[in-house]
Amino acid sequence: MTRLRNIAMTIGLSAVLGSAMLFAQPVSTANIPFDFQITGGTVPAGHYRVSLAAGRQMLVFQNEATGRSSMVLVHGYKSSTLEESILTFRHNGERYTLESAWFAGITGGYGPLQGKRNRADSERGMVATVRMLQK
Repeated sequence: MTRLRNIAMTIGLSAVLGSAMLFAQPVSTANIPFDFQITGGTVPAGHYRVSLAAGRQMLVFQNEATGRSSMVLVHGYKSSTLEESILTFRHNGERYTLESAWFAGITGGYGPLQGKRNRADSERGMVATVRMLQK
């Protein structure tokens, strides 16, 4: 009876740990030295915890100083894998707009969903890259 209970507990523990690993999301930190645009709003410069959540369809920026979070719906694109985590921003005039997020070892980058106007803007300006540290 004890042996059967140990087997059942082992199976249950394996299921719990396996499901936790299945839902583990990439998390990194970044020091973003400029205000930037996501979802039509401006997010202030600062230290952020950046995570890919909701089935890899949402990027969450949590300001480490204030605890405030900003979220943006994203889609996966491009199929390469980078060795380091980075954020790319499009710098056009005075504005920096989030263009993509890449997490080390995760196949593909993630970019915000864009309307027609945003697509035209994304082709102008220079690209700024911010390295992230994997947590």
